[in-house]
Amino acid sequence: MKILRDESGGVLVLTALGFTTLVSFLAIAIDVGSNFYTQRQLQTLADSAAMAGALEIGSCGTTHGCSVMQTAAKTAFTEGGSPAPTLFLGCATASGTGLLLTINNGPCALGASDPNNGNTNYVEAVVTENKPTYFARVFGVSTVQISARAEAGRILGPCLLATGTSGQTLTLDSGASITDGAGSNCGVQVNSSSPGTCLGGTPAVMEDSGATVNVGSYNVTGNVCDDGGSYTPAPTSSAPTKPDPFAAEIAAGALTTPTTSGMTSYSVGPVGSATTLNPGYYPSGINFNGGTYTATLQPGVYYMGGSVNVGTGVTIAGTNVTIYMAGSSQLTMNSGSGMSLTAPTTGDTAGMVIWQAASDTSPMILDSASSSSWGGGIYVPSGQLTLNGGSTATSYGMVVAQSLMVDSAISLSCSTMPGGACPDSAKSIALAE
Repeated sequence: MKILRDESGGVLVLTALGFTTLVSFLAIAIDVGSNFYTQRQLQTLADSAAMAGALEIGSCGTTHGCSVMQTAAKTAFTEGGSPAPTLFLGCATASGTGLLLTINNGPCALGASDPNNGNTNYVEAVVTENKPTYFARVFGVSTVQISARAEAGRILGPCLLATGTSGQTLTLDSGASITDGAGSNCGVQVNSSSPGTCLGGTPAVMEDSGATVNVGSYNVTGNVCDDGGSYTPAPTSSAPTKPDPFAAEIAAGALTTPTTSGMTSYSVGPVGSATTLNPGYYPSGINFNGGTYTATLQPGVYYMGGSVNVGTGVTIAGTNVTIYMAGSSQLTMNSGSGMSLTAPTTGDTAGMVIWQAASDTSPMILDSASSSSWGGGIYVPSGQLTLNGGSTATSYGMVVAQSLMVDSAISLSCSTMPGGACPDSAKSIALAE
């Protein structure tokens, strides 16, 4: 019995067991720490690949990624000193050795749970590496797959911007409809901080019964009076103001204010039949008498020293055209008239289809006949722009005005702008997640 009670050597056994356990935990910690370090490296690579790919969005617009986007994403690896990855597309299951990169435009790895799923304004990068283990192989685990995922996309500017910072700057009459014709590419921004409500005061936005807004984003600095309107998404109140992108481009010299210098004066009287006009200086403006005919504008800048009146039934058509309203001139389209114009893609007025001088506070009225479309920017920095009714949604590239009144169906899309995006977002890229 004395032998059974002999505890000599027990400490040595316990010490050995404790040391073995400690070594096991240390081994696991080394594997876990190594894997965590690798995951952080892969996350950096995924972020870089997504950002590089997103910079090429304007050049692609494909389902999963064009060649220039793929090249940019792969180059993001090698520029950081990493080896070139094996590329996969279309949410394919990446397999193989070394670094594996899956690039998608738009994202699809997470499926419907991703709010940006399928949105081609975003690029998704998934980086995977099969990494050998150090000590886990003792337990039969010789490799472990480590992956990282990132999304990057364009910071999209609004397609419709009311720049006025006080008072009621957006009015949606009954029957007004604003829709995003580009699939969540466009938004509405109202800079007015007016705190009024439907019960009193002057709200920043007044929505009458029957008005609808369905756009990518709807941000208002002040308050919204909803008198039975419908909108998706709901407007975000107390939103920060957005800068006037056209003003920024003018200040940067990207857009140059047209002048009469070097222009030939094309002073014309009433227009009563189908006609073709040339660009130049119109000191007295133009009066398009009512009638069923089309007036075609040749490419160039039309500098209006006087008002422009478009009579009922008249259609104004032209490509690579900018109409500049100088001084206190006023552009008015009467019911049933229409315009089908596209802006220049190069030159001093690139992207601008109708431009009213900043010193001109005259109201501008555009009637939306069923055939109307404005492929470019409409800029009324100091006046009120009214968009009147039409039988179908009228297409606008980008609308910026001090205040806006809408009583028709309009569709917004910056795809007709140079670079395929609104001016303040063409090169603005950020990680989404």
